[in-house]
Amino acid sequence: MKIGRIEITGAQGTLGARLILGTVTAVGAVVAVTAAAAVPWPAVSTPPAALEVTPAPAETVLACDGPVLALGRSAENASALSVAAAATTTVGNDRGEEPESDAIAQPTIEGEAAATRYVQRPSGREPVSAAAASSATLDDADLAGFTASACRPPQMESWIAGGDTETGTTGILLIANPGDVNATVQVTVYGVAGAVTPPGAEAIPVPARTQVALPLAGLADGEQSPVLRITATGAPVRASLQSSLVRTLDPGGIDTQSAVRPATTQVIPGLRVVGDAAETEGAATIARLLSESDTTATITVTEAGSGGSPARDPEPVPLKGGAPAEVNLGGLDEGDYTVTVTADAPLVAAVWQTTGFGEDADFAWNTATPAITEATLAAVPEGDDAALSIANPSDEDITVSVAGQGDDPQDFDVAAGDTTVIDVDGGRLYTIDPGAKAVHASIGFAGESALASIALWPDAAHPRPVVVYP
Repeated sequence: MKIGRIEITGAQGTLGARLILGTVTAVGAVVAVTAAAAVPWPAVSTPPAALEVTPAPAETVLACDGPVLALGRSAENASALSVAAAATTTVGNDRGEEPESDAIAQPTIEGEAAATRYVQRPSGREPVSAAAASSATLDDADLAGFTASACRPPQMESWIAGGDTETGTTGILLIANPGDVNATVQVTVYGVAGAVTPPGAEAIPVPARTQVALPLAGLADGEQSPVLRITATGAPVRASLQSSLVRTLDPGGIDTQSAVRPATTQVIPGLRVVGDAAETEGAATIARLLSESDTTATITVTEAGSGGSPARDPEPVPLKGGAPAEVNLGGLDEGDYTVTVTADAPLVAAVWQTTGFGEDADFAWNTATPAITEATLAAVPEGDDAALSIANPSDEDITVSVAGQGDDPQDFDVAAGDTTVIDVDGGRLYTIDPGAKAVHASIGFAGESALASIALWPDAAHPRPVVVYP
């Protein structure tokens, strides 16, 4: 019995020891797990699969403004629009040929008012670049001056910072649908009351192969500094604004202005101060800005060839969201300038410049230009004193190749932060190649009674790479 008791006692002791050991082990495990949870675990992640793909080139469609229009020349109908002068177009592709063309109807305009569209198809899987631009000179009692504009691809949204509805000014908004699908357009006017969609501008029909012309006074009546946003549905459209001015009885110029795109940095090269504008006390150079958000913009003006040194102190401009602002940039000597506008929020910008305020004066709206990083074909329309302005906003010097069609390329050095101005010939095509660097460029015409500016856009024939996530 004693032995049995000993054996029984041993069994109970073994069981107790096991219970104690199990409890200690469990507590240790909990402590270990708790400690492990408190220690940062190694990050294990798999980035999503992504592939950059360059689409096959598609056809390029360019819509031109067509003839210069006049408002109110008909005694029977003061609101009627009619043709004032035909435009001369310079057009071609990088193979020395001319793209296909056909008419864009303007059924509400009196006279031979059709505009033109050009269609350039790729050669197999190889893109073919095409460019077109037009110009016109007028010397009539109600319209006088020189105007030039580039033929552009259509887009779903366009912004125009320009025009006004004061006495003596006339603005005509041109909305072209060069495609084969009908479009519907909404026009939003930004003015003293913020963003407003005028009655009748909520859904403007723009049939396929048709251009609609709308007097600015009917959209932005009473606005001295309007900014327009044109939003399309159904099909993209090309928007531009024809402006003219009469001071008392003397025509004060004419201009055709293309749309711009919002960005936090806007570069406007090719501002050309000529004639009486450099000596007058009037506001000969005015910048118009708009942001949809409250922000502060900074305007910097540099003279071409100055090494990037500011021609005037950089000027901060408080912007209230949705309200256009204008800044007088007067006091500039005769010469070529680049205006740069920066802000924390996207904005649109354009600069108005005139040759003077007397008889035979002309004016131009200089619009912001997007960056060009690859070889781009540009058309220089007919006109005197044509010049190509190339701005380099970077901190590094850049060499840009420029070649007139049929000529050997020439290299031009553009210093960091500076602008180079190159004489070009009207009625010719040029290829501008910045060698994968980003530059901003424009084509300008300047004389005592002729002023115009065309912003250059990236080549529409080359498709942009897209990122595909399988």
